[in-house]
Amino acid sequence: MKWSEIGLIILALSAVAGLFSVVTGGQQTIEYEDSIPVETDPLVLLERDFAQICFGSGWREVPSASTDTIVKSMDLLDTISVHQANLYITRTLRIHGFSHVVTYLVPDTGLSFLCHTPDGEPMRFELNDTSR
Repeated sequence: MKWSEIGLIILALSAVAGLFSVVTGGQQTIEYEDSIPVETDPLVLLERDFAQICFGSGWREVPSASTDTIVKSMDLLDTISVHQANLYITRTLRIHGFSHVVTYLVPDTGLSFLCHTPDGEPMRFELNDTSR
């Protein structure tokens, strides 16, 4: 047997071994979902959804009218109308379990949404129309 024939046999055996390791190793799955925490706070989820129609990276803290009411504020993007934002926000509130009570049109400011969180706490969300 020549050296070239021995080399070809070793190459063929290593190819078969490599194919075997690829086929049997492909059955192992790595699950990354366990390491990623799932957000469950309804205010954080609401903030993420409102980010599609509002400026900024998050809520602006606003002094509350009473000590038990949560008050949050954001500025409306100038590409979205107030009417579209009203519809989007009321739907998003319902999706995240907030009970929407009423929406007020505040002249020269925007909209004010009164609702209750899923835990029953009163909340006011102010949407400022910056295009005025």
